[in-house]
Amino acid sequence: MRKRNPSALLALGLTLLALPASALAASYPAANPAIHYEGRWQEAADGCYETAQGAVYIETAFTGTSITARLDDAANRWLVSIDSGPARKIRAAKGSPTVLADNLPAGRHTLHLERATEGSYGISHFAGLEADSIEAPTRQASRLRLEFVGDSITAGFRNDGRKRGKNDADIEDGSMSFAPQLARLLDADYSVLAKSGEGVVHNWGAGWPDRGLHTAERYPWTFYGARKTAGNTIWQSERLPVSAVILALGTNDFSDAKRRPYHEEYVQAWTSLMRRVHEMNPSAPIICLEPLPAAISPLAGLWIEEACERAQSEGIAAHYIALNANGPLLAPEDFVGDGTHPTKAGSAKLAAYLAPRIAPLLPKN
Repeated sequence: MRKRNPSALLALGLTLLALPASALAASYPAANPAIHYEGRWQEAADGCYETAQGAVYIETAFTGTSITARLDDAANRWLVSIDSGPARKIRAAKGSPTVLADNLPAGRHTLHLERATEGSYGISHFAGLEADSIEAPTRQASRLRLEFVGDSITAGFRNDGRKRGKNDADIEDGSMSFAPQLARLLDADYSVLAKSGEGVVHNWGAGWPDRGLHTAERYPWTFYGARKTAGNTIWQSERLPVSAVILALGTNDFSDAKRRPYHEEYVQAWTSLMRRVHEMNPSAPIICLEPLPAAISPLAGLWIEEACERAQSEGIAAHYIALNANGPLLAPEDFVGDGTHPTKAGSAKLAAYLAPRIAPLLPKN
């Protein structure tokens, strides 16, 4: 019988004690069924899950005192919440697992990991988690799921700090735009497809006529960024059926006071967008919002409402909600200083206004 070397065993024990908890944890690939995904994700050939949209998230339950993620993502910011606690903004570590939490009390915990930045900042690659063990989170089978389609207002542009040089990614918190806040008021899951500068016929800062990509062309893609990137696919909406789609667009279409869409052009474009959304989500009502900034021409809302009426005549469950019919919904202090992009508190005010108006339009569980 081979004798054990006490010195070698002691050295091994000390080495194990010196390793970080993540090094001793089990590894769980992205496809593990205990990891729950919300939003548009696709599985890559290497087994990673990829996404490029704002306010997309994963959830799981885990045991142990720490949890890490294998996250390859140089540009984006993420929000980590443990046990439904306050979210903490992080960036992915380079070349090593990203520590999401450590020094936790031993036992069972829950994880919510959410992308804070919009699709234009590029593709996030998630390879899985490392923890002592993971299990599927407890979720209601009949839970509502809302999909929001919008521009910088929906993305949470500059709502998380002051502008200092090129720090727009640092100060964007998509989880605190009006869309996720509204979903939480309605006890719903959410998915946010939002791109700063997005217009239905005219993107912010574009030439005239604008021959770039717009919402109707972009909506079917899995990755919701500035262009149809390599590896992008058409989203299979039946994989994650939504209860309703909320369209919050129009601000950028009317951002140039000298060049605005024509009436029929705009109504047709909105009607075409609703047809595209309806094709992918035939049982989901479509809820269209008036542009939020009160400085936007009232024609925008009137023409969006007209497009809803056309869609209704085609059998599409389209609805319109005015925001500024009785005067500006938000006060100047509800914006980040530009009269266009709401603060987190301003977004909360918008969400509180919308919740009782949208709730009756949603499917009854």
